[in-house]
Amino acid sequence: MTAKKLVASGLLLFAAASVVVLVGREVRAPTADDAARMTEQLPDNGLVVYYFHGDTRCHTCRNIEGYAYEAVQAAFADELAEDQLQWKVVNYEQPENSHFVTEYDIVAPTVVLVRTANRERAEWRNLDRVWELVDDHGGFTEYVQSEARSMLGL
Repeated sequence: MTAKKLVASGLLLFAAASVVVLVGREVRAPTADDAARMTEQLPDNGLVVYYFHGDTRCHTCRNIEGYAYEAVQAAFADELAEDQLQWKVVNYEQPENSHFVTEYDIVAPTVVLVRTANRERAEWRNLDRVWELVDDHGGFTEYVQSEARSMLGL
């Protein structure tokens, strides 16, 4: 074999091996670390208040997030401190979060309440009225707090 053919064969093998490694990284089975990241930490028996947003965040969307956070902080400080209630902000347009769109019927930024039992999702509500109440801060707060109290059984 000539030196030219040897170098060409070596380069082809290197390129093929590189492609195999790259493809392998993309389709590899999840590791324990991946599973831990994908496993959502839910309260044993409590409530998760999600604010779901997309990549584009308008002024109204930011108000919904802020008002919902204020409502939760004001009414459920003890539950938050005891981890009986969790506040989570999630971008539903990110590939790793796309499952939320179908799970919670998300069509736009929204607040979703998820009641848990034994670290499993037991019941959920999409608070889609937040859009109609965003110009009524008091009504918005009452709506979020009353729905959360109902889900917590308070």
